[in-house]
Amino acid sequence: MTYKIMLADDEPIMRKALQSLIDWERIDCEIVCVAENGQEVLNALTEIQPDILITDIKMPGADGIEISKYIWEKRLSTKVILLTAYADFSYAQSAIRYNVVEYVTKTGAFDELLRAVERCKMMLDEKKMIVSEEKEARMEQFFRGVFDGNIYSDLEARYEQLRLPDASYSVLFFKFLMDESTERFRRVRLYDSLKNFFHLAFSDQMIYGMFYKKDMYGILLKYSQESEKAKNGLKETCKKVMDMMDNFMELYVYVGISKVHHHIEELPDAYDEAQAALNHSWFEKSEKLNFYSDDMRNEMMPVISIDSKQSLVQESLEYIEKHYQEQMSVSDISRALGTSTSYLSRIFKESTGETIIRTINNKRIEKAKAYLAETDYKVYEVADILGFENVTYFSRFFKKHTGMSPKEYKEEKNK
Repeated sequence: MTYKIMLADDEPIMRKALQSLIDWERIDCEIVCVAENGQEVLNALTEIQPDILITDIKMPGADGIEISKYIWEKRLSTKVILLTAYADFSYAQSAIRYNVVEYVTKTGAFDELLRAVERCKMMLDEKKMIVSEEKEARMEQFFRGVFDGNIYSDLEARYEQLRLPDASYSVLFFKFLMDESTERFRRVRLYDSLKNFFHLAFSDQMIYGMFYKKDMYGILLKYSQESEKAKNGLKETCKKVMDMMDNFMELYVYVGISKVHHHIEELPDAYDEAQAALNHSWFEKSEKLNFYSDDMRNEMMPVISIDSKQSLVQESLEYIEKHYQEQMSVSDISRALGTSTSYLSRIFKESTGETIIRTINNKRIEKAKAYLAETDYKVYEVADILGFENVTYFSRFFKKHTGMSPKEYKEEKNK
């Protein structure tokens, strides 16, 4: 990793010394900006976002303390090293509150500055590692919870909190056969190799990947466009991966791929589809790679009469009407009615022409409009009544489906 360095000093000699007397490349650093005054620093900070700023404490435009305060207030990750004269040192102490990392005296040796830079690098590495590990843990908890059926409400808000891309997606499952006699330490090394291999193979499209089970790797893959060409491209990539795993890792692999979905609330359905496609590959043994199709759903469900199907759809609508104030999902409804999410989703769409998720959303929008137009409830009260996690998410949800904010809608209807 190369660390971006910004230098700032109003003395030309000092600027030249900082650039030339340290071998920045040797310590994995690159000078990305050299500023002559504090205002230049402030103008460039947000755009450049250097990892480390080395700045004179006293400069025209803005001094080192003001710059440190700006970085602290804007919550930038830039670490600050202040260059100070002996006479300025007591003044420099006031910057402690703004998380300045080091104070280096101009009369000191350059190895003092090098030590300060190394300390900054260490702090940056530690922070990135902590942030990365925390995010990885949160992502695994979310996806494992969804796949296990333990997380099934408010999926969109939970997903947004992970700061993952909002894109169309498919779920892929790779199931591989491994010799039971394989020693444990070799299994661990093989898992690490597989994880890296999957990330390399699908790097441009992978949103997230994890070992869902010890012999199964799951991938959430984004789609830039839904087309036969994209599908064939994914198929070719998967076949190359399967060949590599067979030839170089001695793993016999089966793959199941869901349909393309456009809303994260449908993630449980995508999971069911990928699992069904994988089971088809696993039990039929005809094709090692299968994209989900409605025929596979039919294989998993018994033959049910038209009347029974219509009854199931009606029960679903009644459940939605009764529970619209709760954060419900397709999994909630299917569990309540004693059927699978994939089967219920199919017959519901066949009967109503709408997906269950869209029907739930339409019902909540219908109720929200009624509360906003016909009552004196404030926006945050309507959000609470309808079971939204917070008013911010409710406002985004409402605007996404109506083109205006709840406040704008209420004002329009109460004119």
